[in-house]
Amino acid sequence: MKKIILTAIALCTLSIAMGQQEELTDSQERMENFNSVKKHEVSLDVVAAIGGLGINPRYEYVLGRYSGVGVDLNIGIFDNDDNFEYIETFSLTPYYRQYFFSKEDYGAKGFYGEGFVKVFTFDDGYYENDFFGSGSYRTESYTEAAIGVGIGWKWVSDSGFLIDIGFGVGRNLGIASDPQDYELPSVTGRGGVNFGWRF
Repeated sequence: MKKIILTAIALCTLSIAMGQQEELTDSQERMENFNSVKKHEVSLDVVAAIGGLGINPRYEYVLGRYSGVGVDLNIGIFDNDDNFEYIETFSLTPYYRQYFFSKEDYGAKGFYGEGFVKVFTFDDGYYENDFFGSGSYRTESYTEAAIGVGIGWKWVSDSGFLIDIGFGVGRNLGIASDPQDYELPSVTGRGGVNFGWRF
């Protein structure tokens, strides 16, 4: 009698497990297949490139449906003929992202929040008066680091094409030394419109 009961319980458990496996929808199967294969993303900030501000490639590794880690590289190409202040010339920005409200076919897309650390160099311009009262424009280069947060939204097609729009702000850590009688910025920005590919 015990053998019959144990056999019946085993068969019920097996049928329930098989039934749960068969209950996967097509979108759930696509999600599992996509996430198990396509975990790498490369993209480029098209706004910075078109505007002539810099070349800004990005790489992100998808950790799972709700998270990813990546790094931004920015190489400034802006020609500062108008003597603007705070022109970023180079930056390296590793980040961690958490994705929310992802109810679509696969994860690591939609609304996200991120934390980042940014190490960057920038040129800062200012006027300096000499002994005779005439002024001259001077440019100094600085290296700074910042910790910050950002938000954004990412769209990813079934084929892997992606669009990522985001922005953030970070607090500078004060590594760069201020010139005499002048104060360097205490915050730095981050953002762009990236087009790329998940593979």
